[in-house]
Amino acid sequence: MNQDFVLPAGFTGRFAIVKLWPGIKTAEDECIARLKKAASMLGLECLEVDANGYLLEDPVQEVSKKTFDFILHLHYDTPKLYDAYSLVALWNPVQFYHEWGYARTSRNLLTHDDFVSCSSTAADDHVSRLTRNLATHLPPCFNLYHSLADIVHLPSLGDQKLFYAGINWDALRGGVSRHQELLKRLDGTGRLRIYGPKLFQGVEVWKGYQSYVREIPFDGVSMLNEINQAGVALVLSSQAHKDSELMSNRLFESVAAGALVICDENNFAKKFFGDALLYIDSRCDVDEIYRDIETHLDWVTQYPDQALAMIAKAQALFKERFALTKSLSDLYNGFADRKRQLINRQIPEHVSKPKIGLYLLLPDYSEDAIKKHITSASVQEYDSFSSFLVIDKSQAYEHRPSIEALLADSSKVISVLEIDFYSFGIGKKIKARQKMGQCITQILALTGHVDALVFVAPNEKIFSNHLLVLAGSLMRNPDAMCTSTAMILKRKDQPIHAVHETIDFRELQPGHGFAIGYARFAFRTDGLSEDLKLALPYLDRKPMAVLMGNNIPIQEAPATVIVDLEHEFPSGKWNEGCENTVIAEYSRSAFSIYTGCQIILPPLASYDLAATGKTIKRLSREWFGIQITLLRKYGLMERLKELKRKLTRDV
Repeated sequence: MNQDFVLPAGFTGRFAIVKLWPGIKTAEDECIARLKKAASMLGLECLEVDANGYLLEDPVQEVSKKTFDFILHLHYDTPKLYDAYSLVALWNPVQFYHEWGYARTSRNLLTHDDFVSCSSTAADDHVSRLTRNLATHLPPCFNLYHSLADIVHLPSLGDQKLFYAGINWDALRGGVSRHQELLKRLDGTGRLRIYGPKLFQGVEVWKGYQSYVREIPFDGVSMLNEINQAGVALVLSSQAHKDSELMSNRLFESVAAGALVICDENNFAKKFFGDALLYIDSRCDVDEIYRDIETHLDWVTQYPDQALAMIAKAQALFKERFALTKSLSDLYNGFADRKRQLINRQIPEHVSKPKIGLYLLLPDYSEDAIKKHITSASVQEYDSFSSFLVIDKSQAYEHRPSIEALLADSSKVISVLEIDFYSFGIGKKIKARQKMGQCITQILALTGHVDALVFVAPNEKIFSNHLLVLAGSLMRNPDAMCTSTAMILKRKDQPIHAVHETIDFRELQPGHGFAIGYARFAFRTDGLSEDLKLALPYLDRKPMAVLMGNNIPIQEAPATVIVDLEHEFPSGKWNEGCENTVIAEYSRSAFSIYTGCQIILPPLASYDLAATGKTIKRLSREWFGIQITLLRKYGLMERLKELKRKLTRDV
C-alpha cells in the first residue's frame, strides 16, 4: 500500500470500471487488471461493471453514487447508463470515432459527467469543441493513462532481442502494410520475437514468421515478463494514433518492464520522453527503417551501460507523470473541487432556486413502479422540489395501506395526489383510460405554488442530477419557459442504447424505437397559457406539445432520463392525425424541430477518405442515403429533389 496517499474525507474508496465485453478476453482486460493493481496499492477498491452499471461479480447489484465514488468508462461505444458520477477516458484517436460512427460515438461522450485525458491534444480538443458552449461540462482536467501502477522491472537489456506484439490485422485483409514489410525484413535476422494470437477470426495471422513465439495471456503480468526478457521493445503506432499524438499502452508497459524502447515518430513519445527513447521514422522506405533498427541494436550491444542509463531515465519520467498510482491519487485529491466547479458552473450565484413540482405518474398500481418512482425522487441532488405520486383514485383506495407503507420508507417526503386516470360507465362495468392531456389538466388544477413542473412517466427513470440540470437551465435562462434534457432510449433487443434529444412532435411512430418523453421537460408555471383547456384535454400521446406551446425550449446536453421502450406509455389506440390538428390549431410552432446537441455531420468532402478505407462512391451513397432519410422525415421535399439530382450527377 502507498503510505503517501490518504483517502480524502467523504469518499468510499471504491470505484468501478465498465467492461463492455464480458466473457471476451481483450486488451481492455489488461488495462483493467492494471487499474485494479494501482487501486490496491493506494488502498482503494476497484470493481468491474457491465455497460448498464451492474456488478459483474453480483449481476443483481447496481452501482450508485452512494456506493461508488465514480465509474470509469474506457470506451465510446455506449453512453452512461447508470446513476453514478461517470468519467470517460479519452484514450482513442479521433479517427476511431469516424470509423465507429462519429455522431453517435461523439454524442455518447456528453452523457458522462467528466473526462480524463491521456495528454493527447487532439483527443482533448475534440471534447473541448463539443463542450465549449455547454454549462454542464468542462474540458478535461485529470490525466489517466493506459499505463501501469508503477515500475515492474528494473532496467535490463535481457537477451537484447527485439520484442513486438500485435494481431497483424493486414493478414486478415490479405493486404500488406509498411509494418508487415518491416517485420518480414527483421524476421530472418534472429533478433526479433513476435507475440500475439496464433489464430484470429479463423486466420493464422503470423503464419510464415520464423520469429513468432506464442500468444501472451491478458493477465497483467506475462506481457511485462516477456518484454523484460527480450530487453528491447519495438513500439509502432497506427496512423490514427500518430495523427492524434496519442500513444498505445505498449510504450508504457515497455518502460515499466525495464526494456529499452525503439519508437516511431509519434510526437507523444518525443514530447514526453525525449532522448530517453530511440527512434525510427516509419515514413521512410522500409530499407532505411530496417537499417536504423539494426544500427540501434548494434549500439545497444556496443554500449550497454548507456542503454541502461537511457532506460533509467525513461522510468524516472514514467514515475513522475504516467504511473497509474499517481493518476488515481491526483484524481481523488482534486475530485471534490472538480465536482464543486461543475455544479457552480450550472447553478449561478445570487439567483433564487425555482421550486419544482415533481409529478410521478402511476395510472395503475405496481409495487415495482412505486419503488422506482421513490428512487427517482429520493436520489435527487437538487433540494428545492416537492414530490407527488399521482395515482388513480380507485387504485389509491384499493391499495392505500401498501402505498403508505412504501412511501414511508422514502428518504424524501412524497405526497399522494389522486386523480381520475380512468372513467367508468354505469355501474363501473366499463373502464376507459382518460387521455393523458385530461389527466395533466387535473394535475394542474391541483398544483400548489411551484415555479416549474416535471412529469415522470412509469416507464422512465431519472438520474440523481436530473432536477439539478433542469433547474440550473431555468436559472441561467430566466426568460425561458421550457427546458429539457436528452434521454437514453433503452430496448432489450438492442444491446447498445441510443442517446435521443431531438424534440419532434410531428410523427411519433410508436413501436419504432422512438419516444417524445415526459421527464425530460421542465415547464415554468408562469409560462403556461391560461387557455390550455382549449387543447390539452384532447391530447393523449402529445400533451407536452401544448405545454411547450410557442416557447423555444432550452436543450441541455446531459442524458439524465432512461426511457424503457419495452413498456410504451401511454399505450392503446389513438388518432395521431386528430392530435396533430389540435396542436396545429393551438400552437403551430410546437411542430418546429429542435435538435439540441445532436451532432450534424458535414458534407462528404470534409472527410479524409483515405483514412476510412472506403471508396468515394461507397461513402457518397452512404452519406446521401442518410441525408435523404432525414429530409424525407422532416418533409423538406424540394431539398430532397435537389439532393437526388446531385446524387445522380456526382456518384
